[in-house]
Amino acid sequence: MIIGIGIDAVEIERFRQALERSASLKERLFTAEELSYVQPQVDPSASLAARFAAREAVMKALGVGLGAFDFHDVSVCRASSGQPDLLVVGRAQQLA
Repeated sequence: MIIGIGIDAVEIERFRQALERSASLKERLFTAEELSYVQPQVDPSASLAARFAAREAVMKALGVGLGAFDFHDVSVCRASSGQPDLLVVGRAQQLA
């Protein structure tokens, strides 16, 4: 069942600067698995920006705003095929 459609875009350089300004921002926004996945990448900020955009798109699809669920309730993981997949748990899952 489709509840809604959400889309979001994040300016990578602006997101990179936000991550540099706040030492705890990564841990507040992303799961340990996501941080571990992007760590060896040449530009982890670009991958984290994409993951943040995915979370915001989920919020829009559910028709809710910031604070409706914890950022860790939605994460981007890899399916066995290698394609990106969303893992939705907790309050976000209840809203879906």
